[in-house]
Amino acid sequence: MFKYLPAAAAALALSFAAVPAAEAATVFSGTVNNVNANHADPGLVVETGNFNSFSLPLEVGVTSAPVGLFSIWTNESDIGWDDLASSAIFVQLQFTAPAGPWAGGPIGGETFGVWGFFREGGKVEWDGPATYTFGNGGKLEVSLNDTYFNWGDYAWNPKTNPGQQYGAVVSGNFKLIDLPSAVPEPATWAMMITGFGLAGVAIRRRRETLVAA
Repeated sequence: MFKYLPAAAAALALSFAAVPAAEAATVFSGTVNNVNANHADPGLVVETGNFNSFSLPLEVGVTSAPVGLFSIWTNESDIGWDDLASSAIFVQLQFTAPAGPWAGGPIGGETFGVWGFFREGGKVEWDGPATYTFGNGGKLEVSLNDTYFNWGDYAWNPKTNPGQQYGAVVSGNFKLIDLPSAVPEPATWAMMITGFGLAGVAIRRRRETLVAA
């Protein structure tokens, strides 16, 4: 009967070593840590604020609904030729859950003034999603949505509706790509060690039996 113990013990140990990641949704929490935008001429002068915190459950492969992250606006009363040139903008998120370490970002884009249909204002366009990594192999993809802000009518003076109240909220979508690799619990380690120990004892007894024969 001892010849079957090594295989059984090894199978037991391996079954506990391959503990799958939890199927339940993982809660991601954090806030906008910093926005770096163009705050002086030349180019459209852009202001940002009202950095929102967020907390949302995500499952692997599922994209969240849009989440409002921060406000963007301009105090310029008129869109001039110099404002049509694009300026860089970068957004960095800070995550507090799940456990890290976290790395990745920032999310880049550009801001610029726009004219069209007897109206003028500003727009922010984003380069594309940014990937954040966390834990041991976890991956989260964050995409920000293009946004118009401070739309104003040519017929009014000032032409562009000035100030924060005429700005817009930049929203983002979160997509969980991968969860971190599972780490066995202490009880699992104990059972694994026991399993390997049983395998060793069985092998030793089998060798002793063969020698005695």
